[in-house]
Amino acid sequence: MPGSALPRVTRLFLAGNAVAMTGNGLVIAFTLIYLHQARGIALPVVGLLLAAGAAAGLLAVTVSGVLLDRLGARRVLTGIFLGQATAQVLLAWAHNAATALPALLLYGATWAPMFPAIATAIAGLTPDPAAQQRVFAINFTAQNAAIGIGTVLGATVANVHHPGSFQALFLANAVSCLIFAVVLTFLPALRTAPARKEPRAGYRDVLARPGLRLVLVASLIVAFTAYPAFDSGLPAYASVEAHVSARVVALSLTVNTALIVLAQLFVLRRVRRARRSSALAISGLILATSWAMFGLAALPVAATGRIAFVFGFTALFGLGETVLAPTVSPLVNRLTDDRLRGRANSLAALSQSLAFMICPALATGLIAVGAGAVWIGLLCVGCLATVAVGARPRRALTSDQDHVTEAPATRPEPVAGRRRAARSGTRG
Repeated sequence: MPGSALPRVTRLFLAGNAVAMTGNGLVIAFTLIYLHQARGIALPVVGLLLAAGAAAGLLAVTVSGVLLDRLGARRVLTGIFLGQATAQVLLAWAHNAATALPALLLYGATWAPMFPAIATAIAGLTPDPAAQQRVFAINFTAQNAAIGIGTVLGATVANVHHPGSFQALFLANAVSCLIFAVVLTFLPALRTAPARKEPRAGYRDVLARPGLRLVLVASLIVAFTAYPAFDSGLPAYASVEAHVSARVVALSLTVNTALIVLAQLFVLRRVRRARRSSALAISGLILATSWAMFGLAALPVAATGRIAFVFGFTALFGLGETVLAPTVSPLVNRLTDDRLRGRANSLAALSQSLAFMICPALATGLIAVGAGAVWIGLLCVGCLATVAVGARPRRALTSDQDHVTEAPATRPEPVAGRRRAARSGTRG
């Protein structure tokens, strides 16, 4: 039932992940500052180091899909968080590019696969579609709140004149990762034993499913128009085109997080009643509207007006995220099975990894040459493409796949669906 309490192991998983995300929040916004200002590494070199970590994640995320299907989400997640803890300890004592490189490579190789592993674990812990959608939404809200809390705490501790303050943050993050690794030992194995004569599975099998293939295309478009673009584009466009202060940018991020935390469960109740494909299309419309509003922040109006447009953008963007959270990942997991679940989630995460590598260069490059309006336009077009793609799965999905709960009685079911229902009724 939608209102029933979550199982104890699911609540334990969500709590452990929230602790780990709080630790990540302590350092996620300060790694570049630490390496450049506290350790004196040249900014272009820091950029290359971070890019190397992202490239390592891009390679690791495809391997993680195979491991998730063969070893199970619990074992893979445990290895990921032990690796992150090690990377944080190495970063704490990194003092030049040579010592920072292995730490960032390890961190990148464990950060990118973390998200498909979490998605696979949630799907394994909550196989019921309605409960699964609810857990994805709660986890998204908890992660945002945890990262936000960690960032605030990190900002109060970090001091570029005292490298030890950053070391304390990295070590605290390492401890949070170890706590989650311990929590994972109390969870079930989350791995289904394969059948004796089961054929070998591969990424080709994932892409061979038409409905799943469409959803993965949608996730690729969403990746390039959602958070990766937001993460790099917000500070660049707001400061260069909208001419607002860093303080306004920081406050706008708080608006975004607050909206997500306050609205997610309300939005979840609405999304549960809609088709998943419709929710995907609606999210595209909301994101397109938010980016268009952000574009208005560059108009020659009073400072209060530009600030209002920036705040309106981050709030609307957060609303779009609350629709996406209980839609894309649950739909990916609904369209696959335990044999291919890890690979399917990893392909969806691969889109995010690609976007995090390309979006910063695209956003800063266009904004730097005075083409910020072009960048906004491309994002709006991409969001509208999500709307178009979101309409297509409706024809490729069954009613059970497209609805989280039972399909509305007012819509006639296909003959095949009525026959299946009749057969299942006779078993009772």
